Amino acid sequence: MKKAIIVFIFSAIFLAHLNAQMQNFPDAQKANTIVSFHQCELPTGIGDSNQRILGIKVYSSENTATLSQVAMKMTGTTNISDVMAVKLYFTADSNRFYSGTGSVLLDSERPISGAISLSCNQALSADTNYFWIVYDVSSSATEGNLLDAVIDSVVVSGKAYTAANQSGARTILLANTLLFSCNDAGSKHYRIPAIVTAPDGSLIAATDKRWNNSADLPNDIDILISRSTDMGETWSAPLTIAGADTTMGFGDAALCVDKTTGNIICLMASGPGLWTSTAAYPIKIMQSISTDNGTTWSSPADITQMIYGAGCNNGITTTWLGAFVASGSFVQFSNGRLAAVIAARRTSTTSLDNYMIYSDDHGITWNVSIDRAKAGGDEAKMVELADSTILMSIRNAGYRCFNKSSDYGLNWGVAYVENEITDPFCNGDILRYTCVNNQFSKNRILHSIPFAANRTNVSVLMSYDEGNSWPVKKTIYSGPSAYSSLCVLPDGTIGIYYEVGEYEIYQMYFTRFSLDWLTDGADHFSPLD
Repeated sequence: MKKAIIVFIFSAIFLAHLNAQMQNFPDAQKANTIVSFHQCELPTGIGDSNQRILGIKVYSSENTATLSQVAMKMTGTTNISDVMAVKLYFTADSNRFYSGTGSVLLDSERPISGAISLSCNQALSADTNYFWIVYDVSSSATEGNLLDAVIDSVVVSGKAYTAANQSGARTILLANTLLFSCNDAGSKHYRIPAIVTAPDGSLIAATDKRWNNSADLPNDIDILISRSTDMGETWSAPLTIAGADTTMGFGDAALCVDKTTGNIICLMASGPGLWTSTAAYPIKIMQSISTDNGTTWSSPADITQMIYGAGCNNGITTTWLGAFVASGSFVQFSNGRLAAVIAARRTSTTSLDNYMIYSDDHGITWNVSIDRAKAGGDEAKMVELADSTILMSIRNAGYRCFNKSSDYGLNWGVAYVENEITDPFCNGDILRYTCVNNQFSKNRILHSIPFAANRTNVSVLMSYDEGNSWPVKKTIYSGPSAYSSLCVLPDGTIGIYYEVGEYEIYQMYFTRFSLDWLTDGADHFSPLD
C-alpha cells in the first residue's frame, strides 16, 4: 500500500469535544465561527511525509467567511531538525486527512523554534471545515523523539479565534504504516491482526476482511495476506487465501513459521459461529500452508475431525460443541512440535476451556493435549522458556492469567493470575525475543496487550526473568486499541500489527521500533549481545 495515500481521520473523542463546545452556543446557527483542535497521538515513522499533528475544525455560519492565517509554534517537539517542513492542508468537509486528490496544500513553511505563520485565503462553507497542521519527518529523525504543536490563533475574516490545545504528541518510531481502514475495497470492516517474519526476512500479515459488519463468524469474512519486503515500510496488495467468491466465512487467522521446513502455516476458523456450533455441525478449524515465504498459499484444508466433533475418533473431544484457535500467532517448540491454543466449548454453557492442539509432523496430523490449561478461559498464546517449560498467557478480565507445562503442553499446572499485566479481557500476544540457549546473553520475552481497564493503550511489555516479572512497558498508542500481534525482524527490531479504534472498528496499523526505544536506552540488541 503506497504511503502517499494513507488516510488519517478525526477521532470520536474530537467530535465529542466539538459537541461539548457547541453546547455553549444555544443557537449554533447564530454563531459566526466556532474553532476547536484535535491532537493526534499515533506514532509516526522516520522519513514519513505528510504526517498530521493537529486537526483544526472550523464551523462557520456564513458562506462568505475566509480563513487567512493559522499562527502556531512547534512547542512539544523534541528537536525541530526532525521535521523538514510544516504544512497547512484543507480537506473541505472531510474529517479525514489525506494527501492527494481532494486535499489542498495551502502553505508550507520551514520549521523554526519560534512563531510560525501559515497563510492562505481559503473560503469557508457555511458548515464544518477541516484544516490540518502537517509535518514532513526527516529521514534522519531520532527514534523516540516527539512531534507536537500548539496553535495560538486561527484568523477567520480578520478575527482571531483560539481554542484549548489538547495534550499529547506523536512519537517518532522506525516505521508506522496503515494497512487497512473501514470501507477499503468495499469491506465495511477489517479486524484480527496476525504477523510473522518469514524465513527470507519478509513480513507476512493476516487480516480478517469483514464485509458486512465487525462481528465474528458466521458472518461473511475473508482472510487476507499482505507481504512487506522492506521491513514494514510498504505492503503488497492483499491476497485472499480463504473466503473468496463464497459467503462462507473464514476468520481468526493464526500464523506460525515451521523452522524445520520453512513453511508458514495459517490456522483459521470457518463455518458456523462458535455459539451455534454443534458436535454434528461444528465450527471448523482449517489449515493453509505457504511454501514460498507467504507468496502463495494452499487451499484451506479441514482438520476439524482430527481435533474434535462427531467425526473425531478422540473419545473425549467427540462430544465437544465448538472450538477455535486463538488468532494472531502460534508456536514451534524446540523439539519441533507445532502448538496452538484453542478455546473449546465443551458443553452447552457459554464457558470456554483452554487446551493445546499440536502437530509433531509439520501439520500433517493434529492432536489435543491430555489436560486443559484453564477452565473458563479464552484466547491464549504460548512461549517456550529457557528450561523448556511452556508458558501460556490467557485472556482474562482484570489481569492476565498464566499457566505452565513441563512436558511440552500435554499436561498443565494450576492457572494463576499475573498481577503485573493488566488485561481488559482482550487478545494479546507473547513472543520470545532472545534466549541464552541461542547464544544471547539475556533471556527476553515480549508481551503485547491493551494495558488498561478497557480496550485502550496497546502496549508492549518485556520480561528478563522468563515471565516472572515485567519491568519494561511502553505504550504504542494510548487511544482506543485492541488485538495485537508481535514479530521480531532479522535486524532485531520489533514489529507490532494491531487494531486502532481512533475513529472506527478498526484501522489496522503496523509499527516497528527498537529495543533501545522500548527500554529508554537501557538495553540494546546485538546478534551476540
